[in-house]
Amino acid sequence: MATTKAEYIATTHTPYKSRVCGRMSTERPDSKQAGTPRGLDLRRASKNRKRASVDDDTETVLDLKVASVPYDDTGKRTYERACKKYGVIPSSLFLRKLTEKDIDLTNYGLGPKGVMAVSVALVVNSSVTSLILKGNCIDSAGVLYIQQMMTENMSITDLDLSENNLGTYGAKVMGLMLRENKVIRYLNLSSNQFTDQDAIYLTKAIQDHSSLEHVDLSHNEFGDLSGPEFEKMISDANRALLALDLSWNQFRLIGAKHLATGMKENAYLKYLNVSWNGLDDGGGKDFGDAISNNNVIEVLDLSCCRIGPEGFAGILKGLKNNDTLQELRIGKNNIPEEAADAAIEMFEQMEATKLVVLDMTDVILGPRFQEKVDDLKEKHADLEIKFGYSDMYGKRKMAGSIDVGEDALLTIKEYMDRHNLTISELFARFDDDGSNSVDYDEFREGIKEAKIDLTDYQVDKLIQFIDIDEDGDLDFSEVVLKMKEVTKKRQAEEEQRKEEAKNKRKY
Repeated sequence: MATTKAEYIATTHTPYKSRVCGRMSTERPDSKQAGTPRGLDLRRASKNRKRASVDDDTETVLDLKVASVPYDDTGKRTYERACKKYGVIPSSLFLRKLTEKDIDLTNYGLGPKGVMAVSVALVVNSSVTSLILKGNCIDSAGVLYIQQMMTENMSITDLDLSENNLGTYGAKVMGLMLRENKVIRYLNLSSNQFTDQDAIYLTKAIQDHSSLEHVDLSHNEFGDLSGPEFEKMISDANRALLALDLSWNQFRLIGAKHLATGMKENAYLKYLNVSWNGLDDGGGKDFGDAISNNNVIEVLDLSCCRIGPEGFAGILKGLKNNDTLQELRIGKNNIPEEAADAAIEMFEQMEATKLVVLDMTDVILGPRFQEKVDDLKEKHADLEIKFGYSDMYGKRKMAGSIDVGEDALLTIKEYMDRHNLTISELFARFDDDGSNSVDYDEFREGIKEAKIDLTDYQVDKLIQFIDIDEDGDLDFSEVVLKMKEVTKKRQAEEEQRKEEAKNKRKY
């Protein structure tokens, strides 16, 4: 059968496929390209490629829904990466607290590496304002990370690095931090084994700081040698410094004079704590003079400073000329009832006083003194005079003679421990005739000669407590028996308190 022309073309010519657009076409290449292989019109292909490129661009829809990673303003991701890099186990508590204002990691066992990771995160964070790293074994190896972080961070105003054994190197680094960071207001460097030689690194930086309001340098080893440095710091301190804690250091008579002179010349300090330093009577007199010449101080703590009747009298003298002091803490000192009575008489003569609290906690005085305090209320209704025994659970007056006697006997035991005496050696000093017994008067005289810090009232209650058979004499055997009894009782109480504290920590 004859083949038509149309059939021939359909069977011999394959459809032309555009390489550019991918569309099937039955069109023949342009006849003008005679010397070109069939289907390869180069000019047309070039045009098609350009057109296809434009078509592809206009038809392509870009995926704009891919979320960009937000800035880590909390420091959480930064902290996690730092922990991974330094081989530190991340703290879930710290991660949670990074979105809050206060972070408390007391006794968390961070160590230098843990502190490094925390510091890196806080360089980024701008919301945390208070950081407590008490008791984390930061040591000199970790304190540099804190300093570098505080140089960059402008939000943290309260910093607690107490109980971290920072030592001399830590003192140098903290001084550098204070020179570079001008926003910190509260700094706690308590219990860091700072000594006299470290004072120079801290005092000048504190003195010149324009924002620092409260500094805690308690429980260190500063003493008389660093007294001049602290005198200059206190007297020339910037007006920002309002509170200074130097309690539980090693200042004695010379150091007390420097501290008192600094307070005397200071025009801004509101709170000063120098308790638990051996200031003695001389230091008491120096601070009495400072009180008399300072009209800005509001709270002064001189508790447990070995101040006796003469030092207390000097302090009372200073109170007469002061019209700003609101609270005077002078408990745990050797203040006999006669000296306390003198304080009552002074207040009775004063028409007005700014003093609101005279705290003589652990100065044991008799019921007669309480009557005088009650009578004084009629003239100075706002004045509160605290005295009597206090324990770890708070203030309580001792109503009976047994508690007072126990406390007085423990005071004698502490005296013996300090002077490396046995009970027999101390009793022998009281017993002139070697009869192994002393009458009440001999016992009272022996207490006074030994300068044991007991008031007459305490001694009277102690005699009642010891004299079991009430025969008018104190036998050596009675003293030994009561000493063992009280010591055993207090040890049992201490063990019970430790157990209660341990159980409380579990929850």
